Amino acid sequence: MDDYMVALITEDGKLNLLGYLFNYNYHAQCLIDYALENYPQITGFKSINYMEDPNAPIYYLSLLNNIVFTNISVDGEKRGILYLPKDINEEQLKTLYDLTHLILEFDVCLVYNMSRLDGTTMGKTFDFEKGMNIKEQLDDFVLKMKREIKDGKEDRRL
Repeated sequence: MDDYMVALITEDGKLNLLGYLFNYNYHAQCLIDYALENYPQITGFKSINYMEDPNAPIYYLSLLNNIVFTNISVDGEKRGILYLPKDINEEQLKTLYDLTHLILEFDVCLVYNMSRLDGTTMGKTFDFEKGMNIKEQLDDFVLKMKREIKDGKEDRRL
């Protein structure tokens, strides 16, 4: 994952690594190119102004039920953001666990339940406990979301 800007997991569980050797200036450009190629029927991707809202492509790809991981590593510090759609199926979950092997050394922030308000993309973040690896963190997140669903606090399904 070190050589790629983005990992994207499609609804059918396929893992796509994008932006080899950081060949784009912005993650959003990379994601828009992917969307234009893979969702040509959705013309709205052409009009996204990623300079005003860099997370807009991620939001719209999540509406299409894609999981997106952005590699935002700098100065040797491995960091990334994992964006989850509202629904994750079993195939995606399996691939997501496979992805964890590629990002074990990354400090990862998880964003979920994304929405747009006044042209700005927002989402909830999941705070991980320090010292846990990404696989354990995902397990913790999945358990937390299932508890919230059971308790009626969240409308998210996994």
